Amino acid sequence: MSEDAFSPSSRYRSVPVVIWTGEDGTVEVYLGRRVLPAVERHVAAEHRRVRRGERPDTIADDSYGDPALWWRLVDASGEADPAQISDVDGRLLVVPLPLEVSDRGDA
Repeated sequence: MSEDAFSPSSRYRSVPVVIWTGEDGTVEVYLGRRVLPAVERHVAAEHRRVRRGERPDTIADDSYGDPALWWRLVDASGEADPAQISDVDGRLLVVPLPLEVSDRGDA
């Protein structure tokens, strides 16, 4: 498994691949921990009022044209549970620029 195993828009793209070898020689390959970026690092491309129960993937599709980018909305919100970004009707949600853009490439 390598970084190339994930699309450029994947939240796992920059997560390190870890290889562990057990005493018996068994090799296990897995992804390291994905550390969430600080909420302050996100720069809004737009703000959006969400409806209660609106799904993050639907919002991402409307905002980015790609439902697989839902995780960017959740990262920018600071919520641990994706469902919480729309648990309150009318919540103002930040639709962030990609960190690769807003952090001068240092995602």
